[in-house]
Amino acid sequence: MSRRLTVRSEVMLALLFGAVPLIFIAAVVVFQLAVNVPDARQARAETVMSFATIRAVTAVDEAVQDAERGQRGYLLTGREDYLQPYQEATRRLEHLMLHLRAAVAPDPAQLQRWMQLQADIKTKTNELATTISAMREHGFDAAKAIVDTDIGADSMKAVSADLAAIGDAANTTLTGRLDAAAAAAARVTSTFLFGSAVAALGLLVGALLLASAARRAAVSEQVLQATLDSVREGVAALDHRDRLRASNASFAALFGIAPSDVRRGATLPFDAASDADLAKRLQQIITGPRSSNEAAVSEFVSRQGRRTEIFHHATGDGGQVVTLLDVTERRNTEQLIAQAQKLESLGRMTGGVAHDFNNFLTVIVGSIELLRGSIGNDAVSRQRLDMMANAADRATRLIRQLLAFARRQPLQPEIVNLAPVVHEVLPLVQRAVGESVTVECVIAAGLWNTSVDTAEFQAAVLNLAINGRDAMPDGGKLTIELGNASLDDAYAALHAEVEPGQYVLFAITDTGTGIDPATMAKVLDPFFTTKPPGEGTGLGLPQVYGFVKQSGGHLKIYSEPGEGTTVKLYLPRGAAAPAAPARSAPAITVSGSETILLVDDDDTVRDTVRLMLEDLGYSVIEAQGGVEALAVLQGGAAIDLLFTDVVMPGPVGGRQLAEQARRADPSLRVLYTSGYTENAIVHHGRLDPGTELLSKPYTREQLAAKLRRVLDAAHRPPPAALAGR
Repeated sequence: MSRRLTVRSEVMLALLFGAVPLIFIAAVVVFQLAVNVPDARQARAETVMSFATIRAVTAVDEAVQDAERGQRGYLLTGREDYLQPYQEATRRLEHLMLHLRAAVAPDPAQLQRWMQLQADIKTKTNELATTISAMREHGFDAAKAIVDTDIGADSMKAVSADLAAIGDAANTTLTGRLDAAAAAAARVTSTFLFGSAVAALGLLVGALLLASAARRAAVSEQVLQATLDSVREGVAALDHRDRLRASNASFAALFGIAPSDVRRGATLPFDAASDADLAKRLQQIITGPRSSNEAAVSEFVSRQGRRTEIFHHATGDGGQVVTLLDVTERRNTEQLIAQAQKLESLGRMTGGVAHDFNNFLTVIVGSIELLRGSIGNDAVSRQRLDMMANAADRATRLIRQLLAFARRQPLQPEIVNLAPVVHEVLPLVQRAVGESVTVECVIAAGLWNTSVDTAEFQAAVLNLAINGRDAMPDGGKLTIELGNASLDDAYAALHAEVEPGQYVLFAITDTGTGIDPATMAKVLDPFFTTKPPGEGTGLGLPQVYGFVKQSGGHLKIYSEPGEGTTVKLYLPRGAAAPAAPARSAPAITVSGSETILLVDDDDTVRDTVRLMLEDLGYSVIEAQGGVEALAVLQGGAAIDLLFTDVVMPGPVGGRQLAEQARRADPSLRVLYTSGYTENAIVHHGRLDPGTELLSKPYTREQLAAKLRRVLDAAHRPPPAALAGR
């Protein structure tokens, strides 16, 4: 080192008087190389730190969101498998927070923000754990009470604010350091070029230093680009003239342009984007007025349903950073959770209403049936009874539609091939739509079997046919199609509630007026209708939707104004063979002489049903509840059939009563009745195998037929014996 300094001193002294400018320029070259190279190194290090901070902030935010999503799913469903996102996220959080701390450690202000973030995340995770524990130990209401305190919402807002503050600071630092790095590189380059013209020694030294700096700059650029490409969000940094400074591969993919069309120093190629609407929106944001002190987040929804979150942050030098994030899956999940919450609330309300309302209707319908036998040939009285019966029937359908939408109806699915089921209902469809509508049915060959409640399916077909008829007031064509369909992972990714797999597809298409987008957003809402007052309940399509979802399927509607509407029902493929068609029952006597134990806690309902049973010829023993009924059975009364309500107050409900009675007498026949079964004899929306249920309200004929079916089953020979006759 001392030798080199001596040689340099001698040269400088020799040239001092003859070439003062040359000496000055050489000194400037040495000074610039001594100052700019460390600055470039420092700028590079801080740039990498900024990107590491941005990536860590994104990862922490995703983990907290996943934890909250898992907790919500568990609270709404009570299923442990919904806790998987929460459990995985809580395991990641500690590691992610350590990464974030390492990234912000050199900056005291950022470190202070990190400490606040750590405290707020601790509050949030404590709240999540507390609600989950409350759900496990005390049930949904206990967990909901904690959620209603808004501790979770407040802590989530605090966490989001902390992350935003850290991210904003990192973005600001990043933009500044990108400019600083570019300026430092430019100064090094210009100094080298200028010094090389001054002296051969300066050229040699500068060349060596420049080569070293270039290698380090190339490595730094590769690290910077790799860091950008590892971020899930699409990131683009623009200067004050809207020219691209830096971007990653995700930005080109989300923007819908080829990577080769993204060039630094050029403006973004908006005309080349595959999604013209998104490109137009992004151009408005980038070229519009901006403030360096404000950040904005907006969401864009494409015509294909893809949702893109656009984050826009202006920088102090007039430039800006734009981030794109595909939030389609997140929004679908949020909509699914909101739908589940709506269904849960409606289900609870409907259950309470259905139980009491169907009890009232049982009394009304039963009283009408009893009055018919006592009025003789009085035409006026019969007309009034018919009006009352019609009103009661409409009220019954309304309650059942509500139960169907809320997925609370007791389904009795069986493995069937839908081709004969549809052929059976076609005459009813033709009568329902009238002569002005042509009905065409197309059934694909090789149709798969499915598991479905055929009666509810046929009711759904009629509902959809009537909707199609109403959309064609001047007549038209209704096309019914049956075929096989497979829904893949790509389709399921856009529809969070769909399980990929094989389905039997039922589609019904009308040539009517179609549905505009505003109406389409509401067609599945209960009580929403476009029909005039008094002409529709707004429960037809929601009833179909509830039936399909309860059957494990999927409903999709395609429509445009003036182009008609297609409703598609996807029902899961059934692997088993279809059930044998039921034998036509021989003519039976609807009355009987057996002894029936009638159990119902509602005195009025019990009195009405007793009169109907006695009118049919049966002997009736009454009991007000499960405890009283057990006392009758234990007293040795000869009972042929136990006819009991499912939902009753007291320690012994209908299910418990039947189980204890059958333990004492295995041959005792049991027929349940209820206006709302809760989960006593219905599980996962399906009636328990071997269970006989007569839903309230019911007519005298329905009661008589059901009683004979249950009573005669005790004496009916097994299928093998029938086949041998």
